[in-house]
Amino acid sequence: MSDEEYGICPFNSGHRIVLFRMPAHIVKCRKNYTGPPLDQCPYNATHYIPAGTLSEHLKKCRDCYRFNQATYTKMAEISLNQNA
Repeated sequence: MSDEEYGICPFNSGHRIVLFRMPAHIVKCRKNYTGPPLDQCPYNATHYIPAGTLSEHLKKCRDCYRFNQATYTKMAEISLNQNA
């Protein structure tokens, strides 16, 4: 597998996980986490970031960008259909 198919566990940087297994791993690993508080990204449940840094994360989050792009595209389509 290529490096692009792996991710680093947000709760233990020593855990290198195949991406499709990341959600299940996070459920297990989060139970044992005792570090500083983390916030979960509203656009990707596998993104956990240091508490208080969510706005900075969202500026760089590909999933946030994709969601907003899809939303704006859909809104534009609706608007065009209403004006036709």
